[in-house]
Amino acid sequence: MKKAVVGLALLAAATFVPAGAESVQTHSTSTVAAQPAPVTAVYWPVVTARSDWNTISSQPDCVRLRCFEAPRPVSQLDNPRRHHAGIDLFANAGDAVIAVQDGTVIGFYPFLRAATGEMSYALLVAHEGYVANYGEVRENSLRAHNLDIGTAVRAGQRIATISDTAQLHFETYAPGTTRNYSWGYHEQRPAPVVDPTPRLQSLALSGQRLLP
Repeated sequence: MKKAVVGLALLAAATFVPAGAESVQTHSTSTVAAQPAPVTAVYWPVVTARSDWNTISSQPDCVRLRCFEAPRPVSQLDNPRRHHAGIDLFANAGDAVIAVQDGTVIGFYPFLRAATGEMSYALLVAHEGYVANYGEVRENSLRAHNLDIGTAVRAGQRIATISDTAQLHFETYAPGTTRNYSWGYHEQRPAPVVDPTPRLQSLALSGQRLLP
């Protein structure tokens, strides 16, 4: 059984379905009592062929400084300026980004320039109970997927494309947040910022994974 960096058996528990498939995982319910509300499927956020798709860098190992609150910039570790606000997930440039749950697009703006010179973008989606920043996606992501600010998206829907940074920078925030946050290395974490590590671990364990 393959294990991710976080020490959980993630690969075996994930559900694999073809990319673009419309079916979702269903759950049986009892017919002799009031039925609970149906469980909405959740998805891993990247469609990639990489074997390290489920590597979730976390403390204390913090593989390649891709974990939450790692020092930034990496090139200046002797005097870092800020904390890493999310977790970097392995991907290839051009891979598809998937909505992990139903939600609404609430923000899209320049985020980080790749080494190639391409400006990547932040895509903010309001999900139930939290806001996710699908960071470092391509500038044409909304146009290419017929999306706009205010557009509702479904779990498993393609919403963006990985930029030349070749990773998805995934952040989570409290409901009502409308922008990403950055804070100094010796400053207190802003209240809206939520550690995305547990959510990503849960998605790797129980989320459906679309394959290229």
